[in-house]
Amino acid sequence: GDLPVLPEIVDLCKRYDARIMIDEAHSAFIFGENGRGVAEHFGLEDEIDIHMGTFSKSLGGIGGFVAGSFKLTNYLRAFARSRVFSCALPPGVTAGISKALDIAIDEPELRKRLWENVHFAQNKLREAGVDIGDSESQVIPVMIRDDKHIFSYAEQLIHEGVYLNPVRFPAVGKHRSRFRISISAGHTNEQLERGCDILINVMQRHGLCR
Repeated sequence: GDLPVLPEIVDLCKRYDARIMIDEAHSAFIFGENGRGVAEHFGLEDEIDIHMGTFSKSLGGIGGFVAGSFKLTNYLRAFARSRVFSCALPPGVTAGISKALDIAIDEPELRKRLWENVHFAQNKLREAGVDIGDSESQVIPVMIRDDKHIFSYAEQLIHEGVYLNPVRFPAVGKHRSRFRISISAGHTNEQLERGCDILINVMQRHGLCR
């Protein structure tokens, strides 16, 4: 849920004549005035050599993209094994992605609603003493730090009507297990309130928050 220190990274790349690649998988259509991602958020779009992203997050499809110079994209067409040995997206998926792009561009109020939901959930969890780190995005980590019991906690949440994705080693470091909350513009205040209350109650039962 945290942001990269992109201005400092760009400065380092300039100093050492290095190229910079940014993966906007979780930030495209979320960050920036026009939803163009973290690079736009920091005003550094023109400083990035390679932009990557996915259609499977905000747009709800499959596949992804790489954008860059003509020379770079020509090279990737010829030599990127993951592309050379893949096939085109199904027409139905492509149509869905195209429509989702139209919605993302034409309905900025959805992005506004998303951020209202993010701040609501962040504030409610922090007020209850839930450790969500320095999360600055719609991806909110709930730090558990108990590799042994996190799946048991996840089952208790499911039993009470809430699904949260449990993440533990080796996906994260040892004793850095967590739940991952993904907020969307489609969540209602009632859903967020109920979901947070259930999570807080389960964590309180196990002494994980006050």
